[in-house]
Amino acid sequence: MKNLSVIKNLAVLLLLCISISSCKENKEEQPAPAPDLATKVQGIYTFYELEFDGKVVPADESNLKGDIRITKKTDTTVDAKLDIRTKNNNEEFMVYDVTDIKLKEFGNTVELVYEGETVAKISGKRLIVNGTDETGTDFTITATR
Repeated sequence: MKNLSVIKNLAVLLLLCISISSCKENKEEQPAPAPDLATKVQGIYTFYELEFDGKVVPADESNLKGDIRITKKTDTTVDAKLDIRTKNNNEEFMVYDVTDIKLKEFGNTVELVYEGETVAKISGKRLIVNGTDETGTDFTITATR
């Protein structure tokens, strides 16, 4: 009788182990969702070069310094803080706080659109801003992340 009781207990224990192991969750790893556009482009972009009149002047050879900070507002809008100044006297060259910039993606490029006008483009780790100085000279500032 004792042997029969032991066998029954072992059989119950075996069935219990089988049922517990068969209840194991079968989770497949899902890839993380792609970040939204604003998350992709947000960050600090450091002044890299200035282009004007067909000349390209690297940051270390120019009289400019600074950065452009892009902050996520919504999935498709950002705020930007531009702080580009002269090295010799810290005079403002391009200092602005701009809010509610819309983002539009075209292939590998993201356009930053403010009040209906494209004011900058981001391609890879480069942010490119086009502008015109007080003398009417067109220029392009490139900053990198």
